[in-house]
Amino acid sequence: MGVYMFADVVLNEFSRNIDRILTYRVPDDIKNLKIGSRVLVPVNKSFVEGYAINLSEKIEIPIEKVKPIMRVLDDFTVFDEKLLNLAIWMRDYYKCNLSESLQCIIPSGIKNGIKKVKKVTLNKGYLDDASITPRQFEILNYLKDNGTVLLSDLVKDLNISYSTVNSLARKGIICVYYDEVNRLKMSDYKKTDKLIPTKEQEFVINEVKHSIGRNVFEKYLLFGVTGSGKTEVYLQLIEKCIEEGKESIVLVPEISLTPQTIERFISRFGNLVAVLHSGLSDGERFDEWRRIKNGEVKVVVGVRNAIFAPFSNIGLIIIDEEHENTYKQSDFKPKYNVKEVAEKRCEIEKAVLLLGSATPQIESYYKALRNEYKLLKLKERIGLELPEVDVVNMSRELADGNNSIFSRKLYKEIRENLMKGEQTILFLNRRGYSSFVMCRDCGYVPECPNCDISLTFHANESKLRCHYCGYNINTVYVCPKCGSRRVRYLGIGTERVEKEVKKLFPRSRVLRMDIDTTKTKGAHEKIFNEFKNGNADILIGTQMISKGFDIPNVTLVGVILADVTLNIPDFRSGERTFQLLTQVAGRAGRGSKPGRVIIQTYEEDNYSIISAKNQDYESFYKEEIRYRETYMYPPFTHLLNIVVSGPIKNDVVTCAASVYNLIYKTINKSVKKSYNKVLGPSSAPIERIKNNYRWQIIIKSSERAILQDVCDVLNTLKFHKGIKISFDLDPLNLI
Repeated sequence: MGVYMFADVVLNEFSRNIDRILTYRVPDDIKNLKIGSRVLVPVNKSFVEGYAINLSEKIEIPIEKVKPIMRVLDDFTVFDEKLLNLAIWMRDYYKCNLSESLQCIIPSGIKNGIKKVKKVTLNKGYLDDASITPRQFEILNYLKDNGTVLLSDLVKDLNISYSTVNSLARKGIICVYYDEVNRLKMSDYKKTDKLIPTKEQEFVINEVKHSIGRNVFEKYLLFGVTGSGKTEVYLQLIEKCIEEGKESIVLVPEISLTPQTIERFISRFGNLVAVLHSGLSDGERFDEWRRIKNGEVKVVVGVRNAIFAPFSNIGLIIIDEEHENTYKQSDFKPKYNVKEVAEKRCEIEKAVLLLGSATPQIESYYKALRNEYKLLKLKERIGLELPEVDVVNMSRELADGNNSIFSRKLYKEIRENLMKGEQTILFLNRRGYSSFVMCRDCGYVPECPNCDISLTFHANESKLRCHYCGYNINTVYVCPKCGSRRVRYLGIGTERVEKEVKKLFPRSRVLRMDIDTTKTKGAHEKIFNEFKNGNADILIGTQMISKGFDIPNVTLVGVILADVTLNIPDFRSGERTFQLLTQVAGRAGRGSKPGRVIIQTYEEDNYSIISAKNQDYESFYKEEIRYRETYMYPPFTHLLNIVVSGPIKNDVVTCAASVYNLIYKTINKSVKKSYNKVLGPSSAPIERIKNNYRWQIIIKSSERAILQDVCDVLNTLKFHKGIKISFDLDPLNLI
C-alpha cells in the first residue's frame, strides 16, 4: 500500500441531493487500492459499494474512529484521475451529485464480470501412451487438426463424455484451462484503403492534423453538405492519431447509424476499433470497455456515453451529426450535453474536438462565426450533384380531389423508380397507423387514462397505444360514448404509409424502420443490410433513416408530411424541420444516378421548408438567428426548464407557485447586470404523464451562473405527498 493509509470514498447512492463522501482506513492486507478502485465499505450496519476518489496519509480525526475498507472489488480501476476530474466538473456544471456523474463513467455490466470459457489444447512434446483408448485417440487427432478449441465444441463434435477428456488431462497429454472470451462477435468487413482527398478535403485534413501534431486543445466545426466526404476526413484524421500513438473517439447520434459507421471504421482499422452503444448487452459493453481499458484498441465508435471511454491518451474526439438532440441526456441526472462534456475532456487531454454536420445547430454555427470554433467547410458533393427538390402543396392536392397520402407527383415518381429497379426512401416522423381515433358523430377521441394524450392506432397489433406510458386497449369500432359506428382513424403514421404503399404497389418489396420494428437486438442492422443489399425496393421510416444511409441505388426520397415537426410548440421546431428535411433529402443520389426529393407539406411558404428545398443553410440561419435574437432564445440566452410533478394537481400548482417565488428571490440577489425572464408557472404542453400532473417554469438568462444558483436552491427543496422537482439546464426540448 506504500505511504497511503486513508481513502475518501464516494458512496454509490442516489437517494438524496448531497454526496456522501466518507473517509475509511486502508487495512494493511489491501495492497491494490488506487484512485478509481471500486470498494465495499461499512455504512451503519450494512455494506455499501463506493469508489475511492482520494488517498492520503493523514486525517484530522482519531484513527480508532475510522472504519476500515472491507475489500477492493476488482483487480482494475474503473476511472483514472482525468475522468475523475471530468466527473467533478460535470457535478459542478450540471448541478448533480458526484456519484451521479461518476455513474456515467462506470462501465455497464461491471457486475457481470469477465466471461471465461474452458478451452482444450494439445500439450507440446507429449509422449505416446499405450494406455490411450480409441476414443481418446479421436480427441488427439481432433486437436491436431483444429488446434486449441472450446471444451464444449470438442465434446459436442465428437459426442464424448467430459470424463474422457479429463482422463487425458490427468495424463498431461492435453491441457484444459479457463480463458477470457469477448462476448461481442464483430462482423468481418473487407479491408479498404484511404481515398485521395479532394482539394476541400485536403485543406480540412491538413488544418486539423496540424493541431493534432502540436498536442493542443482546439475546437473545429466542419460544415459539410451531405455527400461531401466528411467520413473520409474523419478516417484520415484518425489515421494521423494512430501514427502519433494517440486514441480517437467517434460519436454518432443513435444506434441506427452504427451499422454503416462501424463497417466503415472497421474496414479501415480492423480490430483497433471498439464499439459502445445501447444495442449491446451489459456483458458485451463491459468486454468492449475492457479492451479499451487494456489498450487493445485505438478507436471507439459509439453513441452518447462512448464519450467516457477509458482512453488515457486521446488525440481527437469527433461528434458526427452534431446537431442531433440525442447528444443531450434528458431522462435523468446528470442532464449533460455530450458536446460540452467532449469539449471539457479535450481541454483536460489537450486534444482536438471536431464537430461535423450538414445542418449545424444554430448555437454551434453562431459560435463558429464568433471564432469560438474554427469553421471549416466542405461545399461540394464528391462527384455528385445535390438532389433536385420539389415541394408539393397538399392543400392543392386536396382541392383537386386527391385524398391519398401521396401527391400525384410522388405516386408517379415511386412507380417510375420501381420500373427502373431503383430504390426509394419514404420519410414520416411519426410511427403507428393513425395519430388518433375520433367519432364523427360526437367528437369522442380515446385518450390515455394516465396521460393527457390521445391514443395512437397500431394496425399490426390492432391496438390503441399510448406512446408515453405504454397503456393500450383493443381497437375501437363502436363509439363508447354515443354508440355510433362512424369511428374514423385520422392522421398518419409509418404503419399506415406501409399499408398504402403495399396497396398501391402490390409487387413492391417494402421495409419499415421505426421504434416498433427495431425493438429486438440487431434489428437496425438487419433492416439496413436488407435494404442495402437490394432485397427491398422501398424503405419507410422515422428520423432514424434521415441520416447515415449511404446507399447508391437510392434515387428518390419522399417526405410524406413535413409539417409534423414544424407545428411542435417549441422554439426549435423550425430548426428541427429544416435539419430533418435537409438530412433526409441527402439520402438521395449518393451513387452515379441523380437524386430526386419530393417534400409534401401544407405550409410551403415557411422559411424552413423553402430553405430545405433550396438546400440553403445560410439563408435558414439568417432567418432563424433573427427570430432567436428578437425573442431572446439561445444562443442569446441560456435556459433552465423546471418541471414540478405529482399525483394531485392542486399540490403541484401550489408547489410550482412556491418555486416561482424562490426563483425570483434568487435572481434578485444576483449583483450581475443580466437579462433574466421567468415564464410560468403554467401547465406543461402535456400536462399529465403516467398519472402525474406537470407544471413548468422556464427561465431565460444571459448568465448561466445565475441559473446554476437557482439549481442549487432547487436541490435543497423538500416536498411531501409525492411532489418531484426536476430541472434541465440548457434543454434541447421544452415539451
